[in-house]
Amino acid sequence: LIIKQHNWNSEQIGKNQAKKLKTQLDSTIARVMQAIRIEVNGEFRVLEKLLEDIPTKVLSPGGKVVILTFHSGEDRRVKKSFKSGFQSGIYSVWGKDVVRPTKEERRNNPRSSCCKLRWA
Repeated sequence: LIIKQHNWNSEQIGKNQAKKLKTQLDSTIARVMQAIRIEVNGEFRVLEKLLEDIPTKVLSPGGKVVILTFHSGEDRRVKKSFKSGFQSGIYSVWGKDVVRPTKEERRNNPRSSCCKLRWA
C-alpha cells in the first residue's frame, strides 16, 4: 500500500481549502486502514460468532447482554442480531434506541464520541 504525501502550497489554493483537503485525505486514509484492519483481523466474523453464541453459550437464562460498538459496521450487526433475537423469543426485551455518550463524556473522553451502546 503506497500513500502519497501531498504538500499543498496555501498560496496556490488558499489556507482554508488546503486544510479541508488535508482533512478529507486524512479521514479517507483512516477509513481505508480501518477496513484493512477489520478484514485482516476477521473482526466481523468474530463478532458474528459472538452474537451467535451469546444466547446459548454465554448468557444465563433471563440474563442481559450489553455491547459497545465503535463503527456502523459493528452497530448494524449487533442491532440486527438483537432485533432478530427478540422477534424469535431469544431475548425478552431489547433496546431499540441506541445509548450515546453525553457531551460531558465526549469532552472528558474524546474517543467515546463514536461509541454506541446496545442491549438486549
